[in-house]
Amino acid sequence: MMHNRWLKRIALSLPIVLLAFPVSGAGAKDISLPKRPAAVQSDLVNALENRKSVRDYTTARLNLQDLSAILWAANGVNRDYGRRTAPSAFGNEYIDIYVVSDEGAWRYDASAHRLKAAAPAGLKERLTGQRFVGRASHVLVLVADPGKYPGFFASGEERLRWAHATAGAIAQNVYLMSAARGVGTCLVAGIDEGAIRKGLGLAADAMPLYVMPLGYEER
Repeated sequence: MMHNRWLKRIALSLPIVLLAFPVSGAGAKDISLPKRPAAVQSDLVNALENRKSVRDYTTARLNLQDLSAILWAANGVNRDYGRRTAPSAFGNEYIDIYVVSDEGAWRYDASAHRLKAAAPAGLKERLTGQRFVGRASHVLVLVADPGKYPGFFASGEERLRWAHATAGAIAQNVYLMSAARGVGTCLVAGIDEGAIRKGLGLAADAMPLYVMPLGYEER
């Protein structure tokens, strides 16, 4: 009799447990970004003069206005017909930008200028073995999507060159807008591809290329 009461108590508690731990997982939700700035208090020459790699960050969180400006500069839409701020082979958009923070991970949807939830918290410290990256407020992850490559007859080596060339252009855009907005960043090639692929739920053939931590510089 005692045994039956105990089983009943467990059965009644199960719905509560399932509600506390939903199948979809806790964490990131879609985020609407503020409209990108019409101008910044810096011209191109000043931004180039101030462009540098920063590895020491304060504990301050990156504000949404700065993140919005940097993402738009990275590879946002800059023309009415959907073209982007970074060049790419045949105009195809085969580089995805993910944003990772302590709260979760998101994919940047340039067309809507918003962040689409991609993964719950827990990935930021596993992106690379370089500890300063995990101390940044946010980290951008540049990922090549082979399914979006142009040129059906192009070789794998040629497509890889396209991916790295476009990622390099995106990285420089990030550097320049970061310099203009007073944000520190650094291009990091030493990454943990397996952790990134698993943490973001990427396809097996997706290629994580670089990460770029973002944070206010420690002075």
